[in-house]
Amino acid sequence: MASPSNGGIIGKANNASFGNNTVTSTTATGTVTAQAGTRLVQATVVAGGGSGGRADVGGGGGAGGVLCVSSVAVGGPFAVTVGGGGAAIPGLADGNKGTDSTLVATCGTQTAIGGGFGGGGPWAVRQGGPGGSGGGSGNAIGPGGAGTCGQGYPGGASASPAGGGGGGASSTAGSPPGGSNGGPGGTGRDVSPLYPGASLPSSGLYGGGGGGSGDGPGGGAGGTGGPGGGGTGSGPGTPTAGSGGTNTGGGGGAGECTRAASGAGGPGIVITKELNKASGVWSMQSQFQNETAGTWP
Repeated sequence: MASPSNGGIIGKANNASFGNNTVTSTTATGTVTAQAGTRLVQATVVAGGGSGGRADVGGGGGAGGVLCVSSVAVGGPFAVTVGGGGAAIPGLADGNKGTDSTLVATCGTQTAIGGGFGGGGPWAVRQGGPGGSGGGSGNAIGPGGAGTCGQGYPGGASASPAGGGGGGASSTAGSPPGGSNGGPGGTGRDVSPLYPGASLPSSGLYGGGGGGSGDGPGGGAGGTGGPGGGGTGSGPGTPTAGSGGTNTGGGGGAGECTRAASGAGGPGIVITKELNKASGVWSMQSQFQNETAGTWP
């Protein structure tokens, strides 16, 4: 017999999600209180960016991973962790990796990986660290750190004598240096098309890579930070390294040894859209036909 609650339609027991397409931007760890009836969300999870390394030629910090998921089951309020950026480096050393960001769903945890550290330290090959996006390489010729598939790209390689490599980002890899100038950080991802009509922090552009430092003896400038919150690297032509943008997951700029500390990575963000999605239903005629054919669920 058809249930009177569904207008006479017989259907499989699938719960609907009525979240009114509400968009929430969460910038601190906590619990998102979903509306009654929300069972599915679309999510963008951005991890904290890595900090730049500090050296004669330092690598830019890699951006935090940007993970976009079209539909995640939550079943009510859900917990999120917003990862912090890697701390700045005052001495000659590699940068620090960013912290992961997470969204805890009923079917498992969605995790964006923290950005890789930029290479730095005493003169030697200082490869950038792996992460959501990889950190740029510092000092002598060496590759950048690897990114995470689906979340970010590798850091740029360094070259000697030249600047440091730029940090990788969520849309493009970090660039190698141009002469004595540090390599620019990669470009972040614009997620605003996924949330039409919503006002998103930083205009929806997240995960830019940090710039590499300029070569001290060569007098080069620091590499520019990538769009999406990447910090600018320092150098003789750029005295101060920039930090990653607040709640962008941007990588920090690299520090040059005669200048100030490297830039810190930017903290991440979690954006959710509470979806409207009706349950699957069947007419009585379809039910009879499928039952006769032995294909009714």
